[in-house]
Order: sequence, then structure tokens, then C-alpha cells
Amino acid sequence: MKRYEKESLFKNFLVFFSLLEILLILLFSELFRTQKREYKHDLYKTMEVCSYTMKCEKFIFDFSKKNKKALNQLYDNDGIHAYFKMPKSENFNLKISYPEKNFIHDLSSIKKSLLLKFILATFLLLVLALLFTLYSLTPIRKALKLNDEFIKDILHDFNTPITSMILNIKMLEEESEKNTFIQRISHSINTIMLLQNNLKSFLQHSPSQNIEVNLALLCKKRLNFIQSIYPKLTFTYTSYNELKKVTNEESFTRILDNLLSNAAKYNKPQGTVSLTVLNETICIKDTGKGIKNLDKVWDRYYKEQDRGLGLGLSIVKKLTSALDIDIEINTQKNVGTNIILNLENLDEKRT
Repeated sequence: MKRYEKESLFKNFLVFFSLLEILLILLFSELFRTQKREYKHDLYKTMEVCSYTMKCEKFIFDFSKKNKKALNQLYDNDGIHAYFKMPKSENFNLKISYPEKNFIHDLSSIKKSLLLKFILATFLLLVLALLFTLYSLTPIRKALKLNDEFIKDILHDFNTPITSMILNIKMLEEESEKNTFIQRISHSINTIMLLQNNLKSFLQHSPSQNIEVNLALLCKKRLNFIQSIYPKLTFTYTSYNELKKVTNEESFTRILDNLLSNAAKYNKPQGTVSLTVLNETICIKDTGKGIKNLDKVWDRYYKEQDRGLGLGLSIVKKLTSALDIDIEINTQKNVGTNIILNLENLDEKRT
């Protein structure tokens, strides 16, 4: 199950189960009040019978001077008791009391019985809510699966014409040296390949096997690749150390390509993109327009320009989270953006 499917399942289940649980709590609260009321009614009826027989061991019998309290009524303040009329007595009433500890014990038994039923009902509701949520998400999951399969088919069909164009461009480059039109076509093909890789990353939901990768060398290669797409910008590469880590090379390549592509795409004319490898960090800095809203920058389809699909940084966030890479963005309007990848959580050797 994909991440957004799990999120949707969890949220729908939480809402549905919470509403049912609230109704269940209200139902059992009312049921407890009803059973308590019935218990007190039965207790009074037993007292009433005992007022005639005077042979009930669980009650305490006493005589009380007549007062303003009504007869034949159960009182639960100052102990559980009731007053009954005594035949041939004008000054005294019969007071029958029920020990308070016994009353509390009886109510506790009722609560325990209802609590057990409540727990069983909650478990049943939990299972039903989960099954209902899964059932309700089935059409959506089918639609998403068809959408993914459709995109995969299109990407697969792209491979043949793109490969053909690349081969023909290479042949033309060999025949015509430094032809401006051929270079533009080559740059456009590289851009199409970058978009195709982004769509592949968008469809992938679990990184493949990790290997030991020379990230400093990979950074240099990807910087050269982006430079071929944006020849009018200045690209600088600085490495202070060799950076070898165990990670997924393909996913890390997608991270670099998206960050470098954004740094170039939203840069100023004749701007600069610099990549620096220092200790366990990779810093990508540009002289572009800056980011207006950092809070939304990781949201899927969010973009501050008309260009692009708004998927680049969303894919970066997904991949960095999957690879356990910390990412930090510092930006200033009309000055540029500085993105730092912290790789200290990655292992240096395979275990």
C-alpha cells in the first residue's frame, strides 16, 4: 500500500471509528444510568417487602421520628434508606437502610459488567470500521492503480522515440561540429529525460537495494549533466573530501537532478549554481529569485512560477525521507537559495 493510500486509510478509519466510538460511549453511559435506576427501583421494592416481613438480613432496621421526609421513597443522600409507615404508631416511622459499601459494590459490579461489554463492542466496532474503510477505499485504489499503469505505459512508449532521437543527435553532432540548433535539440532531449525520470520517481514507492556510492563523484556527474541543459549559466563544483556512503544511487540521483534543475531553472540570467561537498554535507547554492513560501515548498503540485509541474521538491522530500537524509533550505528573495543535504545518518560501509 502506497504512502498516500495509508494516510487516506488512517484518516478515514480514524474519523469513522471516532464517530462510532462517541456514539458507543453515549449509548453505554445511558445504559449505565438506566441500569442504575432499575437497580435502585428493585432495591426499593425489596425494602418495601421487607417492611412487612422484617426478616431481611441485608438491610438495617431502625425507628425514626416522623419528619417532613416523604414515605415510600428511596433516599441516596446520607446513606441508602427509605421510610415506611408503622402500623399503630403515630410518632415513629420504620427506617430501612442498605449499607453504603454494599451499594457501592453493587454499582461497581454493574460498571464492570458494562465495561466488559463496552470493550467487546469497541473491538467489534474497530474491526467493522477497518473493514468498512478498506471497502470504501477500494474504488479509489483501483482508479489510482489504473492511473499509475497508464503513466507507466506512456513512459515505456517514450523510451523508443527518445532513444531514437539520442542516437540521431549523436550522429549529427559527429557530422556537424558545434551546431547551435543541434545543441538546442540535445538540451531539449536532456530536459525530456529529466522529466521522464521525475515521473518514474513519482511512481516509485520503495527504494531499491542500497550500495556503496561515491557521492562526490556522482555530484560532479549530475552537475555536468544539468550544465549541458543550461549552458548560459555558470556552474561551479568544489569537493573538500571524498564522500562515500551506502544509499540508493538512483534515488539519490533523482534528488540531485531535481535540486540542481530547480537551481538552474529559477536562476537569474547569467546566474551561478554552485555545488560544494564538505565533510558529510552537500550544499547546492544558486543566485536565483528565492522562494516566497517555504511552508508550502514541499507540497505536491505547489509552484511559484508558471513553469514546471510542481513535483520536483515533493519528490525530493519523499526520497530524502525514504533515504534518511536531512534537508535544510535557506532562501532570500532576489538573492538566491541555499540547500544543504546532511548525510550523517547514512552508513559508510555495507553491513
